[in-house]
Amino acid sequence: MIHLNALSGHRQQGFTLIEVLIAVSILALVMVTLGQTLGASARAYTNINETHLGYLVASDKLVEMQVYQQWPSTGESDSEVTRNGKDWWILTKVSEGPYPDTRRVDIEVGPMEGGDKAGMAYHLASLIGKPAS
Repeated sequence: MIHLNALSGHRQQGFTLIEVLIAVSILALVMVTLGQTLGASARAYTNINETHLGYLVASDKLVEMQVYQQWPSTGESDSEVTRNGKDWWILTKVSEGPYPDTRRVDIEVGPMEGGDKAGMAYHLASLIGKPAS
């Protein structure tokens, strides 16, 4: 069997410079895309985790209001709590409910970063009824 390279008189050894440049370019493009994907995944995980923890803090506040069975007055109140080793701010807004003897409770929760409110992580709205006498 006769090889064409043997007939033409040249032998191919290694890759040409263009082949190497194309391979390196493709590899660089894949690595940049992978890095962006991993960065976006990390940010999404952080947001989901913060939202979940914010939900837990807001739920605790609502349960606290229901368990103590005190009729809240309308208005706003601020507080801070520490849950799972992280400081959170809580803004509670109480307004008249749509039905007699009800109150609408809006609870906004966000992380504290460096002693300042970072941003809202979760918002919870609910109705509570007036406790029985």
